[in-house]
Amino acid sequence: MVSPALWGGSESPLMKLPVMIIKSSAALILSLVVSSAVVVASRADGHGADFTLVHAGYGGIAGYQLPLWVNKETEISKKYGIELEPLLIGGGSLNMVALVAGSITMSQNSASSAIQAALRGAPLVLIATLENRMPFQIIARPEIKTPQQLVGKKIGIQRFGGSNDTAVQWALRAWKIEPRQVTLLQSGQTNARMTALVLGQIDATIFSYPEIHVAKKRGMNVLADMADFSAYPNTSLMVTRSFLDKQRPLAKNLLKAQIEAIHYVRANKEGSIKVLKKYLRVNDLEAIEATYDFFSRRMDAIPRTNLDGVRNILKEMDAPQRNPGDFVDMTLLDEIEREGFMRSFR
Repeated sequence: MVSPALWGGSESPLMKLPVMIIKSSAALILSLVVSSAVVVASRADGHGADFTLVHAGYGGIAGYQLPLWVNKETEISKKYGIELEPLLIGGGSLNMVALVAGSITMSQNSASSAIQAALRGAPLVLIATLENRMPFQIIARPEIKTPQQLVGKKIGIQRFGGSNDTAVQWALRAWKIEPRQVTLLQSGQTNARMTALVLGQIDATIFSYPEIHVAKKRGMNVLADMADFSAYPNTSLMVTRSFLDKQRPLAKNLLKAQIEAIHYVRANKEGSIKVLKKYLRVNDLEAIEATYDFFSRRMDAIPRTNLDGVRNILKEMDAPQRNPGDFVDMTLLDEIEREGFMRSFR
């Protein structure tokens, strides 16, 4: 396990476990308890077959989680001997804590979460990136029609240091607005920020789909699409280095299953929308279709992490001197490509 000192001493997230998480597929609350041994996987019987049970964390309810949800709902992972159990763990930092603790095997999350943890000594590594652009837009209240009107206003983000925060900082620089000219507020999860925006408690925030669609229907304005700014590895797959070393065949099969899930998303709109509807719990079919259209176009068929994007993240974290390759391991993806696995999806 990682030394608590590497995570900031007795006040570190690792020292605050157990962490309560939600099992997305059944909405059950589980307690993650740190033990001295890291449990990689257990065995689970299903339909007369034997599968390796893998818990995969993810950080929030949004369209960019679709490949993981598709993997579960279509049972793609079972083709590779895996019983996949997605677990909703609020926020990237808590996902990284659970990953290091061995309570989950893999996380589908923003690359910045793993990189930030790795900079602090956590033995985490990115093995794939499903989209290399920020899937966010900056949304403002109806009376705010230009970026310059944000001066003196309140901007809500999920939490400091996360991808929301990074997106706002990038936008402010592009607009030549000094950070001190606005007030950044940690305003919680998406639903809380939507409520705050509608009530006028904040003047702008960061949303993805389907919330972008909902906000526009309520008269809000889009000030920026973050994909227009710079490369940024967002939805990525991350594991511990020990798992990659000791359970490489399992890691490889996990990655294959996720690649097939990406292909399913890109090729099967009807099935993908059905999965989105279940997990997003949104009845507005127009919003669901807008979410699908937005993300299916942004997902890369070959989920290779953009190293320029990693450099951008390192700059934001005041570590521009670090080598982007230290945080990424594409050897599994290289093997899978050499073996011709991708050809079946073209």
